[in-house]
Amino acid sequence: MNKLLLLFILCLSTSAFAQQACLCSQNFDFAYQKLKNNYAGWEDKVRPDNQAAFEKLSAEIKEKANSISNDRECYFLLKKWIDFFQDGHVFITPLSPYPIDESPEVVAARAAKVPVVSFTETSFMQYLKENESRLASIEGIWESEDKDYRVGIVRDKKDTKKFQGFLLADRNAQWKAGKVKFEMTQVAPLRYTTKYYYADFGAETSLTREVKNFLVIENIYKFSKVFPTPGETINDEDNRQKILDYRVEQLDNETALVVLPPFTLINGPDYISEMINRNKPILDNSPNLIIDLRNNPGGDDAAYESLFPYINTQAIVRKGGLFKATFENSVSIRHELEAIKVHAGYRARLTPKLQQVLRLMEANSGSFVKGPDKEFPLVNIAPNPKKVAFIVNKNTASTAEQFILEAKQSKKTLVFGENTKGLADYIEVREWGMPCYGWRVAFAMAKSARLPQNPIDNIGIAPDIKISEKEADWVEFVRNYLKK
Repeated sequence: MNKLLLLFILCLSTSAFAQQACLCSQNFDFAYQKLKNNYAGWEDKVRPDNQAAFEKLSAEIKEKANSISNDRECYFLLKKWIDFFQDGHVFITPLSPYPIDESPEVVAARAAKVPVVSFTETSFMQYLKENESRLASIEGIWESEDKDYRVGIVRDKKDTKKFQGFLLADRNAQWKAGKVKFEMTQVAPLRYTTKYYYADFGAETSLTREVKNFLVIENIYKFSKVFPTPGETINDEDNRQKILDYRVEQLDNETALVVLPPFTLINGPDYISEMINRNKPILDNSPNLIIDLRNNPGGDDAAYESLFPYINTQAIVRKGGLFKATFENSVSIRHELEAIKVHAGYRARLTPKLQQVLRLMEANSGSFVKGPDKEFPLVNIAPNPKKVAFIVNKNTASTAEQFILEAKQSKKTLVFGENTKGLADYIEVREWGMPCYGWRVAFAMAKSARLPQNPIDNIGIAPDIKISEKEADWVEFVRNYLKK
């Protein structure tokens, strides 16, 4: 469901903001009751074989919660209880996140391991001028897209395939000029694996693409070249196809790449539909289609429906979930029906389903009731693409996993990468306002009709073709595979 709409719905649900003399136990009791009565996964998660351990944990959390009034302390205590369910669709949302505090010594120890180069901006500029004819295209001064960082990139003296990106000005006591912000290793022309250091010196590795005067560290940062003056600069087509985070890109005359946004994106269905329609000539003339779903957390299941005509070889059926029929779950549905009255698109799409589920819930309290299936009929098999490849990783979750399962009903679909997150067994997440601190507790009120025969909970969807983590460029791997 669209995040903006969900937030609107939540405002209508039972909520009591931070009260005077709040105790953590009030939130624990509230969460316990809501999950036990309404969470569709309760009976699967609290089983005879772990019942004693769960009751022991619950008693310990309750006892500690009785003496806690500090919200931060309470949050991390209750998180231990929430973690028992091992379900990313069960969580507590505070008004603002509580960071995990690290001692200055721990951060300093990480900082000490990050290299430093001896250049200042002045000396590096001189180096660039003196060596301009021998520089690699990536060497030079670069500025981040948000103007927050100005870095130098220089080739390693010992290994010609390695480069270091370093700060050209002090930022704070730990991030001084010369401190390396990222380390790069060239793996192909204009392609690099990059180890990027965050403010706390924690690191993340990503693929970096050099596109004329632009440097794209995927999912992290973008930089444009300042000096030496680049020989080529990106044009509008480069920006649309190669620079934007979410895009349709013509990789070669046989292969198109679609990089989808998270399905939580506001107006995601319209955004993706427009992106697909705008690039119809590319998609219609590409025998091979790659859809990149890495790091997609899911969201609105209508977001990806505009891609079905390029995927299906037969009707695609979306199975309705099994809803836990309780009074409070019916309250959630009533609130949702009320909220979508002012959103024409959601009203037309969701009202029939929700009304049907509500009627079944009210007639079958205490049991599970099946939501309606939705069929996407085959109008005709598109001549292109002939092969559709999905790229997934361990962070492909929830509705993005549902997309994979639905797409696999097509005979021309292959999945590449690694096992997905395994977060699509317990679905239809709703939240309730808690008694204290303005928090909300979320849980799934339905479970997949695949259960219990075909669970993916904390297992994920296994790819048809596994890609090693050592493979630097997964898109290039899939592109080459499809040409076989």
